[in-house]
Amino acid sequence: MNLNWLYTFVTAAQFENFYKTAETLYLSQPTVTVHIKQLEKELGTPLFERKGRNIVLTTYGKEFLPHATKIIETLSDGLHHIENVRQGYHQTLSIAVSPLIASTYLPYWIKKFIRYYPDIEVVVHVMESHLISEEVERGTAHLGLARMESKTLGLTCVKIYEEPLKIVAPHDGGDWESSIPLDLETIVNKEVLLTYNHPEYWDSVLFELKHLYRHVRTMKVTQVHVTKRFIEEGIGFSILPRSTVKRELAEGRMLEVEAPFLSLPTASTYVITKDQSEEASQFMSTVRSLI
Repeated sequence: MNLNWLYTFVTAAQFENFYKTAETLYLSQPTVTVHIKQLEKELGTPLFERKGRNIVLTTYGKEFLPHATKIIETLSDGLHHIENVRQGYHQTLSIAVSPLIASTYLPYWIKKFIRYYPDIEVVVHVMESHLISEEVERGTAHLGLARMESKTLGLTCVKIYEEPLKIVAPHDGGDWESSIPLDLETIVNKEVLLTYNHPEYWDSVLFELKHLYRHVRTMKVTQVHVTKRFIEEGIGFSILPRSTVKRELAEGRMLEVEAPFLSLPTASTYVITKDQSEEASQFMSTVRSLI
C-alpha cells in the first residue's frame, strides 16, 4: 500500500473536498482522485460518497480513518525519533510556556539546561497562561510555566518566583540628570492606563488606583509586547513585571514612575506538572539553581 494514498485519504477526510485536499497537499485534483481510487481498490470498498461538490466518508471510510491516522502518526514518530538520535538526543522535554516567560527568563534557563543535558531535546510550545494547564493535563507538555496559578484537579502547581511590578511611562524627552522625577498623579491625568496584559494582578491594582484617582482612564491591551510598543509610541502607561521592562528602562526607552504610597502586588511564575518525568525534574533543578 502506498503511503501517499493514506496521506491523501486522511486529508480528504478532514476537508471533505477534493479541491481543498489537492491545494493542501500541492497535488493536482486528478491525482487526488487517483490516490483515493487506488486505495479503495486496495481495500475493496468505497471510502467516500459525493454530496454535491463535497464528499463525505462512507461507513467503511469512518472505520478505516483512525487506522490510517495511526499509521501516519507512527511513521511520523519514527522519523522524528531517528532524527533525534542522529542529532544526539535520547530524551525529549516538552514545555508549555506563556509568552511573557518565553521572552524573559526562559532563554536563560534553557541555555543553561541544554549545557548540562545536551542529550535532551527541548520542545517549547508558547501559549496563553490559561491554556497551559490543559496542555499539561493531556500530556502534550511535560511541564508548564505560567503567570497564573492553576487549580486544575490532578495537577501540581508550585510558585517558583516572584518579582516586583514597575510603573512605566513614555519617555518625556528630558535629560536624565536635570529632569524632574515623574509623578504618578501627573501621569494619570495625562496618559491612558494600559491594562490586563498580565493574567493575575490587574483587578487588585485597578481597585487601588481608582480609589486614589477616580478619573483614571484605561485601555485593555492583552499582550505585554504590544503594551510596551504602545508606551514607547506615547499612547499610555502601564504597570508591568520588572523583567519585562528591564531593558527598555536601561536603554531610556521608558521611564519609571515612582509611587511609594501605592501598594503594588508582585508578579508570580508557576510551574505546573502532572506526572513529573525525569527530564522535567532535571529542568526544574536547573531553574531552581538559577533563581
